[in-house]
Amino acid sequence: MGKGIGIIISSEHPRFDCEYKKTFSALGYDVKKYIMDFVPGHGFNDDEKKLIKDHMENARDFLRGCDAIIYARSYGAFFINGISYIRSFFDVPVIFSTESIIKNIKKYGNKIYTITPYAQKRHELEIKWLNHYGIRSMASLSLGRDDGYLKYIEPYDLNEAVKIANKSLNIDAIYIACTFMPGISGKNIIENDSKIPVISANGAILNDFLELNL
Repeated sequence: MGKGIGIIISSEHPRFDCEYKKTFSALGYDVKKYIMDFVPGHGFNDDEKKLIKDHMENARDFLRGCDAIIYARSYGAFFINGISYIRSFFDVPVIFSTESIIKNIKKYGNKIYTITPYAQKRHELEIKWLNHYGIRSMASLSLGRDDGYLKYIEPYDLNEAVKIANKSLNIDAIYIACTFMPGISGKNIIENDSKIPVISANGAILNDFLELNL
């Protein structure tokens, strides 16, 4: 019997088939998708925590038999207590996009150029979150998209942003935020001609998954 991987994504996620399913199926894994409702907020207050609990109980049953789980969201998983709570529902390895991002950035250092698809308020929250883990955004670029427009960003859009980031001095890596962005199947395009390492949210997930050696 083949290996199976469960992927937990937002109901608004635009890239399941072209990013996750295509990539992990090509690696020989059966891929099962569990969809969480996309709702406002970050998973911090009591109502949001109740939503996470209900979803994780359902996801545990729905993804039973999978050899690993990918939580391709930040909702409720920005910090270690939320990550630990969600992980407690499963008895197989769970990879979190947030955890993978921090780990993969720190392979290169703590000074980065941050590229996000977000409008300014959410962009600033991303920079603040990185700073919590000791990662400094020496410069940054917001693409100014609200949630409904994230799906329209393509690898060639990000490649232009990466070209701008390459002009920066004194940075260890370029970070592209958000699992909605292309970053697995589009990774080579995004990194094309970059002299500075590029870490995308989805690329970081893939790196950590491959380290599991399932």
